[in-house]
Amino acid sequence: MKKTLIVLLLLSGFLGVSQENDSPNQDTKTSHFFTQFEVTIPIKGNPNRNEDYVNGVENTNKNWFVPDGLSSKIGYGIQQNRWIGLSLHTGIDWKATEKLVAVPVYANFRISPALSSESRITLQFGYRKGFALGRGNLSGQYKKVSLGLETDEDILIFI
Repeated sequence: MKKTLIVLLLLSGFLGVSQENDSPNQDTKTSHFFTQFEVTIPIKGNPNRNEDYVNGVENTNKNWFVPDGLSSKIGYGIQQNRWIGLSLHTGIDWKATEKLVAVPVYANFRISPALSSESRITLQFGYRKGFALGRGNLSGQYKKVSLGLETDEDILIFI
């Protein structure tokens, strides 16, 4: 039952985005509504960076950071003058180290003061619920904080 509900939530989110993008008369610069899509690669510190051998094999990975999964999220929300916004998001998170695939469903609050006429600094706070896939009824709180730089072309690069 929970898996069916999660799949329906995901599908409704994707359908809402396609309906939003099909609107031919909507000017994205003056619109109060926005769609946000993101793809992220979580990174972690490499614990074997200074080791010459790991489990009897020569360690060739001397990088400071290594990838630790993949995430993709989509959200739809409302904003005021591109400065402040509130949206609802869902997606999928894969954490390689924890061997966990989760589906977060969360509200996202965004503040984006202008740095110049072409760029903004963006601070986002997300909070609500996350559901683990393939782990029974395991669920918990989902929290997200990100800081980024937004260009005039609506591209946001964040950490």
